[in-house]
Amino acid sequence: MYLGEITRNVMLSLVDASPPLLFDGFSTPTLNAQYGFDTAYMSEIESAASVAEVQKILIQRLGFTEGLVSERDAKVVRWCVELVATRAARLSACAVAAVLVQTEGAVLGGGKEGVAKPARAGQPFKVGVDGSLIQF
Repeated sequence: MYLGEITRNVMLSLVDASPPLLFDGFSTPTLNAQYGFDTAYMSEIESAASVAEVQKILIQRLGFTEGLVSERDAKVVRWCVELVATRAARLSACAVAAVLVQTEGAVLGGGKEGVAKPARAGQPFKVGVDGSLIQF
């Protein structure tokens, strides 16, 4: 739910901007509630095949009325979702890379010439992940 909360706060900032940049400045009780935007909604929005499908998700999950969610709003929400998910993936990648460097499974600089090779070069390694964001 943490990534959903970050996304919700970004969306609320855009709703509250002057002039409003999202939903004509309107919100819903679900969007205003702390942890009201679940990470599962992010997965649904990212996997939506069209802008109309994103609009439908926002109407069903957040309680917006049909006329209030424009195509532009749906595109902005999809952008917010992708932005937060990409940030999370990059932060996770940094943690994995740090473990690999620390355990000599990789070297900083990508093993360019003149840089020492890792002690376990060429040996496979496993990275375990869990969670709905990875799953979907």
